[in-house]
Amino acid sequence: MSRELLFAPLAELSSRLDAGDVSSEELVRLAIERTEAVEPQLNSYITFLPERALAQASERDRERAGGRIRGPLHGIPMSLKDVFDTADIPTSAGARFLAEHRPSKNAVITQRLEDAGAVLMGKANLNKFAGGESGENPDFGNMRNPWNLDYSPSGSSGGSAAQVAAGLVPLSFGSDNGGSVRNPASVCSVVGLKPTQGRISTEGMFPRAYTIDHAGILTRTVRDCAIALSVVAGHRDGDTTTARRPVPSYNDALEPSIEQLRVGVDRTLVARAEPAVTGVFARALEALEQLGATVVPIEMPSPEEMSEPMYLIFLCEWASTHEQWMRERPEEYQGGGRGALLIPAVDYLDAQRKRREIQVRAAGAMEAVDVVVSPTYPIARRAHGALPSIGGRRLDSMDVLRFTMPYDLLGLPAISVPAGFEPEDAPVGLQIAGHAFDEATVLRAAFAYEQSTSWHQRHPTL
Repeated sequence: MSRELLFAPLAELSSRLDAGDVSSEELVRLAIERTEAVEPQLNSYITFLPERALAQASERDRERAGGRIRGPLHGIPMSLKDVFDTADIPTSAGARFLAEHRPSKNAVITQRLEDAGAVLMGKANLNKFAGGESGENPDFGNMRNPWNLDYSPSGSSGGSAAQVAAGLVPLSFGSDNGGSVRNPASVCSVVGLKPTQGRISTEGMFPRAYTIDHAGILTRTVRDCAIALSVVAGHRDGDTTTARRPVPSYNDALEPSIEQLRVGVDRTLVARAEPAVTGVFARALEALEQLGATVVPIEMPSPEEMSEPMYLIFLCEWASTHEQWMRERPEEYQGGGRGALLIPAVDYLDAQRKRREIQVRAAGAMEAVDVVVSPTYPIARRAHGALPSIGGRRLDSMDVLRFTMPYDLLGLPAISVPAGFEPEDAPVGLQIAGHAFDEATVLRAAFAYEQSTSWHQRHPTL
């Protein structure tokens, strides 16, 4: 029963809590025992809060006994990537010199989760400053993939994805500015959603590339993701990072049928991946067709032409957050990061203009389809250190973000769902992207695919 609860979907745990089959304190104790057993292998936490979590769980149980149930997350253990402000709890952004930084108030996401009754287990490890997809952190140590400890869970939200996959928590929140939620979801065989920019608040999320950053969700199933999104989505008065758009019931939008759904595929784009990955993707595409979807060839703007404006915008906005530290603590910034301070304003403005042109072209390409599908990550195993080669050519950071990065620049919703293993201990994800603020259709397509497979029911054995 313990293992069953450790790997149970959030929705099931919520139902068991409602039925009185289990208490929040019991779930938290199981999560603590599991973390103490496997965390030395994973290195997934920067800050672990067992005593605080137990106290919070006891309070949630008392509230439930008194008839107060705050919603489906009431009493559910969860974690936050260590970029979300937590009042009086360290928020380091993966940098050792910020290890004692204790914000005075919660980020909007943190507060909404607390208001919903979720129980915070701790702050998850990440790439330093949420930069990169390597799963490496020179200050707090490299994260490891629970499917194969010799490999990385990718990044930058690698700690969050590893925790969900390994049975430490059923829910975690990360940030995504190039694929940092979806790529770890892919290689850890969990669900990772990056919603439309403006759907979830980034107030109190560090660092902020103001027009690129997204907050995202990592869970074990698509339904769990829909439940969590309904809790944290939406505008808050005074919040400059959220859109004034109504939030539908995402859980109600889920159904196993996708008859007549139009699925766009850019064949030129999806060909640039390891054979193991393209093989899994081909089978996933066949499964979508068998479910009634219609595959429509499309031509999206290429990742290559998106990369220059993307990185110019990101570097300039990143530098505006980090300027003081770049000048006072240059040793914290490797690989020429401080060069971002020298980018002319005219280059930034030109990059934003190009971005608008690309968004218009992408909207035109997507006009005839409901969603766009591709692999999530182009390689099946992500080793720490240098990237592998495909076709005799060594991959670079642009290559491994070619499927995910475009949707950060475009600001569109995209989800990664488990699609198979190739080889046995190497998960591969399917990415499904959609139109702005149409997370409901993205989730519906992901749910239908998930229900036709059993990949999400497999768990690593640590």
